[in-house]
Amino acid sequence: MVDARALSQTRRGASASALGTAGRLWRYKWIQRGVVWGIIVVAWQTFGLIRGPFYFPTFTDTILGFVRLVVEGDLIVMAASLQQLLVGFALAVVIGIPVGLILGGSRSGEAVLGHYINAWYVTSKEALLPLMIILLGVGFEYRVGIVFAFSALYVIVNVATGMRDVSPSLIETARSFGASRRQVIVKIALPSVVPFMFAGIRLGYGFAIKGMVIAELWVLGGTGGLLADLALQRELDRYFAIALIIALVGVAGSSIIRTLERHITPWGAGAMRTTERRAV
Repeated sequence: MVDARALSQTRRGASASALGTAGRLWRYKWIQRGVVWGIIVVAWQTFGLIRGPFYFPTFTDTILGFVRLVVEGDLIVMAASLQQLLVGFALAVVIGIPVGLILGGSRSGEAVLGHYINAWYVTSKEALLPLMIILLGVGFEYRVGIVFAFSALYVIVNVATGMRDVSPSLIETARSFGASRRQVIVKIALPSVVPFMFAGIRLGYGFAIKGMVIAELWVLGGTGGLLADLALQRELDRYFAIALIIALVGVAGSSIIRTLERHITPWGAGAMRTTERRAV
């Protein structure tokens, strides 16, 4: 009886120890992400086997499709699309930040620009595609313009929101101590705006990728045109490989922006998440 009781206690202790070890390991984010990715891959592979390659490729078929993209030179097409994405998005950031500062920090700026920004917001960006084709053709300028149109609004609106969010009492306190307008802007307004700015940049980056693909789908060129051709030919292994690459480009870019935000404004990480929820 004593041995049985001791054995039972030993087993319970071992189980508790194993659970404790598992709990400590689960705290590591890379383990959590690995488990989630493992579940996704297994579900993907299973669903692909059930549906068949004509409707849905397996994960292994998608990896082989990526190899075909490399061998057949399709990644060169995607590299050209990435260049257009980066140029259009860079213009959205460079132009969007000062416009947002003017819109949010000046009543006259709000009076002059506010109606146009609101009109831009409510207008379907897809409706601009035929007009952009007429004005810019179907080449580099058109695709850069569409990326800009899809992404700049989110930078502008978030920066303007950050300017309006600056505490008036804090500004009045600084002025009461003799701070000049330049000092108020540099020392108070801009540090408050930076987290909002990064939130807008992250949101704009996601919509920039969307704009890149939609612009190319319309003219059947670049990555979008390649996706359209592969869909018509039912080469879904390469189709899903391209879709996965686009998703990874989005995740990588967002991670880079988040890392920059943490290094430049370590106090603003929480503010950025809040701003994303309040974004347009």
